[in-house]
Amino acid sequence: GSTLPVEKVSWHDVMKFCEKLTQTEKAAGRLPKGHVYTLPTEAQWEYACRAGTTTAYSFGDTMNPSQANYGSNVRKTTPVGTYTSNAWGFHDLHGNVWEWCSDGYGTYPRGSLMDPLGLSVGRERVKRGGGWSLSGKLMR
Repeated sequence: GSTLPVEKVSWHDVMKFCEKLTQTEKAAGRLPKGHVYTLPTEAQWEYACRAGTTTAYSFGDTMNPSQANYGSNVRKTTPVGTYTSNAWGFHDLHGNVWEWCSDGYGTYPRGSLMDPLGLSVGRERVKRGGGWSLSGKLMR
């Protein structure tokens, strides 16, 4: 449906879509020079999800079924925007469906990092946010 999140699409297909969207928007003159559409890095996703908070979730340190679609409380994907957005207006970053990141799984260097990049290659890609059928602890 038009209000449901996109599901069951591979990381490679998402990246192809981003490339095509970049080409289309550049050709139409709607994309500034040097800009491209892509998936966020895991660090960028986390920053957008937290929206300036320091709590476990964007809405506090605990979560209940009125705040996100998880733990089979609805037993299916819900329309985007069913739950309250975070402070920056992003919806459904906890629960509902997993979200792809551009990074491959790997180990970050030790110490404090600013906007770290994950691996650019690899079979496994980072997914964040959790899904509707998972427990609340996996939504972090």
